[in-house]
Amino acid sequence: MPTSAFASLLIAFVAAAGAVPLLRDMLRDRPTVRSAGAVAMALGVVVAAFYSDPWPASDRGLIFGAAALVLAGLALDARLAGSGGATVRRIFEVAGTLVAGVFLFAYLEHDRVTWSVGFMMLAAVSLLLPIATAALDRLPSATPSLPAGMVLVQLLLLMFFGAANADGGSRYSLYAEFAIVALPVIGALLGCLVYLSSMPWRARPGVALGTGGLLALGFMISWGALRLGSITAEVRGGTTALLWLVAVPVFEFVRESVGRLAGRMAAQRWLQQPGSAGLRHLVQAVCNAHYSPAALLSIQAVLGLAGIGLCKLDTSGYFLTLALMALGVAYMLVPVYLTWRRPAASLGRAAYSQHGGDRA
Repeated sequence: MPTSAFASLLIAFVAAAGAVPLLRDMLRDRPTVRSAGAVAMALGVVVAAFYSDPWPASDRGLIFGAAALVLAGLALDARLAGSGGATVRRIFEVAGTLVAGVFLFAYLEHDRVTWSVGFMMLAAVSLLLPIATAALDRLPSATPSLPAGMVLVQLLLLMFFGAANADGGSRYSLYAEFAIVALPVIGALLGCLVYLSSMPWRARPGVALGTGGLLALGFMISWGALRLGSITAEVRGGTTALLWLVAVPVFEFVRESVGRLAGRMAAQRWLQQPGSAGLRHLVQAVCNAHYSPAALLSIQAVLGLAGIGLCKLDTSGYFLTLALMALGVAYMLVPVYLTWRRPAASLGRAAYSQHGGDRA
């Protein structure tokens, strides 16, 4: 398995890196160019699957599901660029998440799953991951490479987590099946990141992933977390520790939703009264608070490594859950506090514009 899996990683990298400029040139001057990165990533994975060992039959539906999301996003990107794009985006995100959820639970129903409280929590969080990953593209400081970089970090953490807990037998078999799928995705992501990021020879990113690509990436993380959750049922706190590896996009989705609500509040007439200056300053701080892309990636890496370490120390799942909830509250409050300490005048500019509408 290791030789063929790592070979597929390299093949996916080369295929995706070569497909991106070709697709970009084909789709130049069209709205669908946003999805060139997602389509190239999917092509890289397909090419790797063709040359490497056959993937597990139970995971073929996953690949078809992710590909369907990518193609649907390619078709809808033109609508997202026009009027009503924000509404189309939200409908597509909700529909894509529901489709992913139906497939995931149908898949789990017929697979080797040991249900527990921790696993049910992980399943509930996994339902939010596709739409939470897509929401990373809407952040005030977002770059086209942010969601892809976040998913890359999460996949590497899941690989590390699975290797640390797959000690032979059926556990290793489940981990090997996960690795056969995850490594080509990692390779394709690396190949696309060259074009999703600004480089010394290119001031701006060459392509973006599009909504379908973002939903598909979140779908992959959902599947990977649930697949590895089924191999940690006998590990004390193991399933709950997986929440630490996938928490940041969900945290950011909740924080961004609260910021959107604050943006709508900031536009209310009653909040413009002279006696509401203090409350207005707080609402604007909530609206404008955000993390930089580097901070988001760093927080995800630190949380994931901490979760893996606590799992290896046989930490109780209840403690892991309570600690993660406390960290989630701190995650929400720290940027608000730092922004709130800034002078009120610096927060007064167009608070609503950042969270009141979507960037199509």
